[in-house]
Amino acid sequence: MIEPMLNNTLSPPLVYETLYGGIVSSLIFENGWLYMDFGSGIYNDHHYHFGYFVTASAIIKHLDPNWSRMPELERIIWTMLRDVANPSLEDPYFPRFRHFSWYHGHSYSRGVTLLDHGKDEESTSEDINFYYGMTMWGKVTGHKAMEDLGSLMLRLNAHAIRTYFLLKSDNTVHPPEIVRNHVTGIFFDNKVYYNTWFLDEVYAIHGIQMIPVSPINELARTSEFVEQEWNDILSKESIVTMKNSNNTWLSLLLVNAATVNPMDSLRKLKNATMDDGLSRSWALYNAATRCRDGVDIKGTVSKLQVAVEV
Repeated sequence: MIEPMLNNTLSPPLVYETLYGGIVSSLIFENGWLYMDFGSGIYNDHHYHFGYFVTASAIIKHLDPNWSRMPELERIIWTMLRDVANPSLEDPYFPRFRHFSWYHGHSYSRGVTLLDHGKDEESTSEDINFYYGMTMWGKVTGHKAMEDLGSLMLRLNAHAIRTYFLLKSDNTVHPPEIVRNHVTGIFFDNKVYYNTWFLDEVYAIHGIQMIPVSPINELARTSEFVEQEWNDILSKESIVTMKNSNNTWLSLLLVNAATVNPMDSLRKLKNATMDDGLSRSWALYNAATRCRDGVDIKGTVSKLQVAVEV
């Protein structure tokens, strides 16, 4: 993942685009189709996609700060940060805060194109992942101003997500017919649409709010919300109730459900088919540490090992 980025041998490679000022997929210049690579060429989803690189690179910097290619890695990560969340008025190459709305407190995934119902945001967990990575990158590089800015944006974002996107039963921002779904789905300026851009399934509408699996998700996904969402919606989904489901979305739902029932989730994750962006070890670790507020699973290492092996 990292070395192809450093060598710019990703398929397709990244390039700098001069009209709006940013790093985009070069595929748009090869075939002219705006929505290739999720619309990277028109500045869709940069915070989603670059967040994976930023967060992973912060972990690498922490674990192996003297890696021989660290100077190259630092250069490209600082560039990705400038592309998405550049704070400077003096930077001639990137705009300020391309995706983040300081008024609304969350990002928009829509880039420079227009939609009838305004700009939109779909995956709140990928949104929060970027600012989590940004905060960690500031910390591991000793750049206190970046760490503080990332932390501020992260907490504002989490508050907005809890208010507008992930809905507890007592939410008064949205009407009851939306609140009962517990998630808004695609959130436009002028409407919400209980669906996704890619799959009309309830487990996907909710699951897209859970990727990537990360400890930071708990900042937005409170235990009370997770319990309500699970009891009212997700526990009734066929991929959950049927035996031996090989649907990869189930792995995401089970990690999330560990907040409600950690031991059952750990047992089922042992044999669940993993999402293609999720390793079993990372799923088990996150499930084992995602205990709901006020519940002590008394999980010594030996007990957790037994639970996983059931």
